Amino acid sequence: MKWLHRLPLVLALLMPGFQGAAASTVYGDLNNFDAVNDTGKECRGFQIEIHGALSTDVTYTYDWNHYGPPRITEDKSDPANPKVLIRYESRKNPDGTWATAAYTAVPTQTLAPTDGHFCTDPANYSYGCEHFGVGYYGAPTAIKYNWLHDDGTGNLVLGPAVSIGTPTFAYNPPVLVDPALPPAPANIAVAANAVAVIPAPEVPVPAGKKFGEPSWVKVIKTTSHNAGIVALDDLVSDLGANGVPLWQNNEPAEVETEWRLLQTNNGVNAAKAEAAGLPDDMGDGNETVTRRYEFYKYAGAADTIDGETGEAMCDEVAADNLHGLRSNVGVTDAGGVTRYVDCTAQVVVGDYLGAQMAGFAAEAPLGLVDHLQDGEVSTPYTPRTVVVGGNTPFLISIGGSLPPGLNIAGADGVLSGTPTSGGSFSFTVTATDADSITVSTAYTMKVVGGAVAQYQLAVSKAGTGTGSVTGSGINCGATCSVTVDQGTAVSLTATPAAGSVFTGWSGACGGTGACSTTMSADKVVTATFAPVPQQYTLTVARSGLGTVTSNPKGISCGTQCSKTFATGTIVKLTAKPARNHQFLGWSGDACSGTSLTCKVPMVRNQNVQAVFN
Repeated sequence: MKWLHRLPLVLALLMPGFQGAAASTVYGDLNNFDAVNDTGKECRGFQIEIHGALSTDVTYTYDWNHYGPPRITEDKSDPANPKVLIRYESRKNPDGTWATAAYTAVPTQTLAPTDGHFCTDPANYSYGCEHFGVGYYGAPTAIKYNWLHDDGTGNLVLGPAVSIGTPTFAYNPPVLVDPALPPAPANIAVAANAVAVIPAPEVPVPAGKKFGEPSWVKVIKTTSHNAGIVALDDLVSDLGANGVPLWQNNEPAEVETEWRLLQTNNGVNAAKAEAAGLPDDMGDGNETVTRRYEFYKYAGAADTIDGETGEAMCDEVAADNLHGLRSNVGVTDAGGVTRYVDCTAQVVVGDYLGAQMAGFAAEAPLGLVDHLQDGEVSTPYTPRTVVVGGNTPFLISIGGSLPPGLNIAGADGVLSGTPTSGGSFSFTVTATDADSITVSTAYTMKVVGGAVAQYQLAVSKAGTGTGSVTGSGINCGATCSVTVDQGTAVSLTATPAAGSVFTGWSGACGGTGACSTTMSADKVVTATFAPVPQQYTLTVARSGLGTVTSNPKGISCGTQCSKTFATGTIVKLTAKPARNHQFLGWSGDACSGTSLTCKVPMVRNQNVQAVFN
């Protein structure tokens, strides 16, 4: 079974798993976070760079921000260290200018952690923060985050590195008394657990220094865990209906709040390179661990930074969550002279940078990604994991048409190939895993470039009635055929004229509702209309002893249980139970309930049943 995770402005990593008897199992975490635009200028996107991973390692992405679904690409120029780039980018107008509704503003005020819910509102621009996310399998060697800026010529370039880190979870399955038996409580010698480690954000180390820019992380964890499933879009900072933050997964109030100073460094100070917590007990391994990480700037004065190495020396936070803790801290200046500073007099916790909500589970339920990026004719499509979690192999079926040249493999649920023709393609993917769990999702994918195949949609009308068919360029009446691009989803509506009724579709559509079809070939659709009948038949059936009579007269059931009435007549039926019987109610086309009377409009043939007991 695969474990997947979903995260926004950060990505989620998964730890290597093991091969099970029926399928592969991958352990990992699910992360989700807000990021504040602290670059000082308007941003036009955000990039997540994952080292040591392939595009097929990417699972869910968080797509509900000002930019929409990201574009995923691979860089395998260094086979020993492949990279995946997940880029959220502003859209452009046809004239090449930036779309007005896809940017991240400079914040108009300093955001507090409690304001993080504004980052999940795409209608809000003034707060200057966003929610992003990428889930993935495996254990990346590094993850980098950068805002994207316009370089002044309409091209996007990397802005400053974002000081937000991504936690990894090392999972230890339960130790069983008898490995041959299921992990029931009485058979667990040592409970399953996961250890979370959050590394220092990947920021550059200045030349000649040993440490990069310092930042704070405030680690918050819950008191206990449960087996509830957490989706990427649930790991946000909003409050749920019960007033508990969504990231807490309906757990009690958080405990164990800890401040840690993080600095990218050359390995000489592992304590500042990462923060590791105590193991989280997961019982038999089915429980989900959730955490929140809040990130802040280091606000200590310049004289608290080691002049030779760049190490921040006021590296503990007092109980007020603002000042340093120690009063006599030695700091070496660039000339090698040591002086002493009072960290308790320093405000060391600066502006809020964002928060990441993380979840970990040992297994992921079967699911399908929310969106698929578009393709280009004759250009290999970046392989994309479509089926996530569940037990392999998968049984996959496609409703509609995939772009020609693309396919989804049942062995791993990955979409790949090279599109051979352009167009807009609507299709539904249905996946069933080895546990017989089934999921289904509808997609629309555009393929640009090349000559787009076109097909003719023709509509005809049949029957002795009259009416019109409209939709997707058809107005039949006058226009009864159109030429449509391959993959276009069309919808037609049949409207009967006065004195006629629509009796159904034939050809490429069926039934009496709207006609919906996707153009994968020339198609013909027929709409049949019939005159409104002058009369309709009302038929009454009984169960038990009693009679049903009508007004206008014609039905007296007992003896006469069927009668034709002029179209539009309102027939009132009255039920009378036999002696020592009761009327239990109506059923059928037009009657329900237990009232002794029922009014039936004769707009079609009607069937009604009266039940006595």
